[in-house]
Amino acid sequence: MIIRKNLNWGKILQFSAKRLIYFLIVSSSVYLLHEEFDWTRVAIPFSIVGTLGSALAIFLAFRNSSSYDRWWEARKIWGGIVNYSRTWGRQCTTFFQDTEPAFIKTLVYRHIAWINALRLQLRQQDHWQDIEPFLSAEEKAWVMDRKNKATQLVQKQGEDLSIALKSGQINDFRHQLLDNTLTEFYNLQGMCERIKNTPMPRQYDFFTRFFVMVFATLLPFGLIDLLDARHIAWVVIPLSAVVSFCFSVLETIGEFNEDPFENRIHDTPMTALCRTIEIDLREQLGETDLPPKLEPVNGFLY
Repeated sequence: MIIRKNLNWGKILQFSAKRLIYFLIVSSSVYLLHEEFDWTRVAIPFSIVGTLGSALAIFLAFRNSSSYDRWWEARKIWGGIVNYSRTWGRQCTTFFQDTEPAFIKTLVYRHIAWINALRLQLRQQDHWQDIEPFLSAEEKAWVMDRKNKATQLVQKQGEDLSIALKSGQINDFRHQLLDNTLTEFYNLQGMCERIKNTPMPRQYDFFTRFFVMVFATLLPFGLIDLLDARHIAWVVIPLSAVVSFCFSVLETIGEFNEDPFENRIHDTPMTALCRTIEIDLREQLGETDLPPKLEPVNGFLY
């Protein structure tokens, strides 16, 4: 997630350099054909380009609004994971009676393993060593054989709660509250998986990119006559490039926002949120040797 107020132009150009070069080549070609080779037939009425630009602006606004909704929903889901994780820590540390502290620690640590497993699954990463400190060697070997590791960790939590209920460590009412919290974890996990596994309709992505390139290609053809009438035909090169660049950046923003779990600089900062949850839950256990909070790197929080 981008924390800094001012964006890094180097990063922007990194994503847009190829298109910007294309815009400059097209506008320069139009200028040379019109001015140096006196090929005035390259000009087209600006009304055509203006109409296309207006329609494209509406299309981009709709696509970016839909993409932002996906990005914001992802952040709200992880906000829910943070809140319910704290609830889980409070319930585990206050609900159990005559229970070994090691059992409570197991429940809390297994939950920390769950949030990290969910993060790794959403990002399609194989850094499973991140969950090793929170599981026993036996449980680590067990979960590595499971396809959906996050799901099975919550299943294991439920099994331990059933054992605790039968042994009298918790009563029915407290067991129900804890089970409801586990159900909420499944709900939040499912919401994340829905966003991850259901991309924006591909027609929006394809036609947005296609129309942006069509508009950028036609723009200098529509501007050249207007600027030549004012004897500043050369302005078609920077002006077309800048306007096309603006539309291209808007299209790119929508493309990136629609997938908020890819570990890019503008995605949901799941690593930092997992660290926040870990600090809070371990402190609820009474631990003092806590890991440091993750800070932004060059204005970016991952």
